[in-house]
Amino acid sequence: MTCQNTTTLYAPHGYDYRAYEARCGNADHNGDRVICDECAADPAEMRNIAAQEENVAADNAWLRSAGWGEI
Repeated sequence: MTCQNTTTLYAPHGYDYRAYEARCGNADHNGDRVICDECAADPAEMRNIAAQEENVAADNAWLRSAGWGEI
């Protein structure tokens, strides 16, 4: 993923929320992938992201079966 766009996200902070910027493709405060509006609107990019997520899931399944945990 070569996108350099950032997205404003909000993380819980006490009784309020704190705004922060996260770059497209990185993880947010929950560990989920951040996807900017431009990439979300591009079907080819979303297929690439889905394929990468499937590969990560397959790698982690293999590692768990070998007793090594996840990456």
